[in-house]
Amino acid sequence: MARTKLITIRLRCLVAGMMLAAALLACSPGRDSHDHPNLKTGEELFNYHCAECHGDDGTGKLVDRTPANILTDKDLQGIEDYIINDTGRGRKMPVFATMPRSEAKMIAAYLLELKDRYDNLAENQRKNRQLLIDPEQAERGRE
Repeated sequence: MARTKLITIRLRCLVAGMMLAAALLACSPGRDSHDHPNLKTGEELFNYHCAECHGDDGTGKLVDRTPANILTDKDLQGIEDYIINDTGRGRKMPVFATMPRSEAKMIAAYLLELKDRYDNLAENQRKNRQLLIDPEQAERGRE
């Protein structure tokens, strides 16, 4: 009887560990892989590397507490550096250390294009600002 309980507990722990590992891998499955010659535009690269977490419009996901990267104050170079170099304290977004700078630049340019589109939307077409997480505030909150 005690042996059966011990086996059951071990199996539950094993299953829970496997589920956790699967969930962590699902967050960024191979997203720091850059062998994708068919992806040629900033939009395609953004959709491959970023949209899963930040949404295809860059407004983030409130439920997951993922910041709206279209609200960034960073310029092209700042976004590019953030993608491939920045390992700031408390950062939850993965660093794409093996990403070619040219790829990061295309993503950064597309993100700034998304930001422009969002800024030019009529107020009634934008997501409620209270439902968007500001990336700089999110970073400061983790320090």
